[in-house]
Amino acid sequence: MRFVLLLVALVASAPAVAARADDLDPARASRLAEAERATSATRYDEAQAILDELAQGLEVEEPVLAARLELALRRAGLAEPTGAAASVPPDVESAAAALERHGEIGHRACILLADEALAAGRPAAGAEWLTRALVAMPGDDHARLRLALLQMERGKAGEAATLALELLPRQPRCPGILQLAGQGLLAEGRTAEAIPILERLVAVTPDAAEARSLLGTALLVERRMAEAVAQLRRAAELDPTPVRRSNLALALTYAGAADEAVEILERLTVDRPDDGGAWVNYGIALVGLGRLDDAGAAFQKALDMDPDDERARANLSDLEAMQRGPR
Repeated sequence: MRFVLLLVALVASAPAVAARADDLDPARASRLAEAERATSATRYDEAQAILDELAQGLEVEEPVLAARLELALRRAGLAEPTGAAASVPPDVESAAAALERHGEIGHRACILLADEALAAGRPAAGAEWLTRALVAMPGDDHARLRLALLQMERGKAGEAATLALELLPRQPRCPGILQLAGQGLLAEGRTAEAIPILERLVAVTPDAAEARSLLGTALLVERRMAEAVAQLRRAAELDPTPVRRSNLALALTYAGAADEAVEILERLTVDRPDDGGAWVNYGIALVGLGRLDDAGAAFQKALDMDPDDERARANLSDLEAMQRGPR
């Protein structure tokens, strides 16, 4: 199932976590605070000079190593990356490696190491570091939402849904979180749980086609056909993509309106003759009208385009069994 987030807005900006002063003597803690202020103010050369000074010696404290990685990430434009970067500079990689080798890694370091892993195209490692960050600071909702988004993108819908459900009591009207929870549950086959959450999503964003499309799909799975048709029809009115038109037609077929479904799908297969899913739905609608030979041709058309289309193959097999009749 594809994932198109309605609003890619995190719950809050990333929490600022100061260096643990008890890890450094007062003079070094003061210098580190200067470096962090310089980093925040984008005075990167000043910050680099201070951190290079603090990094001299055999035992460098974890807050200093974390600050060096944060500076390297910011200079490279890789703070909180949304995906893999084209390249990761060597200074980012070396700063991350130095921090990772430290025996004790706290919340802030885990967040920074997650940033480096995601920028380097290692989403599994990024998820692991974000998980460790939440163990260190369970109240970090920003990290929890980042992890939920990441797990959804990785195809781990159940984990994404669990994380989003943990956020909902504190963010009950956030469209992105409602969608993560509802779509994650839907992808896991937990449609009865998904429906009330998706209904809330539609109430918050009544003109969002994606919200109505998700709710309509869940209602269709639960065989609440009239409600499914209403939601999918509105979704297609708001944004008449081929997928939404095709899904509306399928719902109409199951709701006993195969004639309207055929009209929609006839136009869609003319507009998009290479859309295998539309041909399968067309075949199903034609079966609903008793046009079995035409339905078989539609299923075969989909198989000709994609011999591995299991849905087309299953429907064609069922149709052929129907035409043979009982033995």
